[in-house]
Amino acid sequence: MNDLVSDLKRTGLSKREVDILNFIHEFGFCEIKQIMKRFSIKKTAAYLRMQMLARLGLVIHGRFLPGQAGPYYLTNKAITQLKLDLPIIRRISRATYDHHLTVMDVYLALMKLHPHAVWTTERRHLRDKYAERLNQHEHVPDGIFISPDGVRYAIEVELSLKTRKRLEEILLGYGLQNNFREVWYFCSPITFHVVNELAQKMPYVKVFNNKEFLA
Repeated sequence: MNDLVSDLKRTGLSKREVDILNFIHEFGFCEIKQIMKRFSIKKTAAYLRMQMLARLGLVIHGRFLPGQAGPYYLTNKAITQLKLDLPIIRRISRATYDHHLTVMDVYLALMKLHPHAVWTTERRHLRDKYAERLNQHEHVPDGIFISPDGVRYAIEVELSLKTRKRLEEILLGYGLQNNFREVWYFCSPITFHVVNELAQKMPYVKVFNNKEFLA
């Protein structure tokens, strides 16, 4: 709590604003709808707050296409001012953009169902893996969900089909490790049946249809 008070005094920001910046930093970037859901604020209020943070030079609002909401991500000033510990986002890939936002939507839905659970992002897991010089070839899940009793679950979001061989390798790999009790796959309608078919003989794999889970 003392660290938080110190941060607020140093930056001149409210606790809500610091929480928003930390939330964006943890995932790398997000759109306005994720901010609205995470902090239970309406669109106009969310946009006004983000415009203020942009004027302070703490966030950038990017655009890919006209009419698209576009991503928010932190500036180097924000990371330095708040003494944040993950790398700055320098480039956002259009190829993985929808996947990234879906991971965030799954996170928001799961945390709404399990508010006392903990989520570790892929960004943080990758940072720790490289810092600790762990196996660089080890598959990294899209997120790690830790239940209140400490049980760890790997979270995977599958929107487009990998080759069947690669998908099977990943699923079998989860069966050979002891870091996670289960792996939960959140699939688009076009990937659900393939993943579900492969998972039939793998009791540690649970498969969800995003169309239903995120409805």
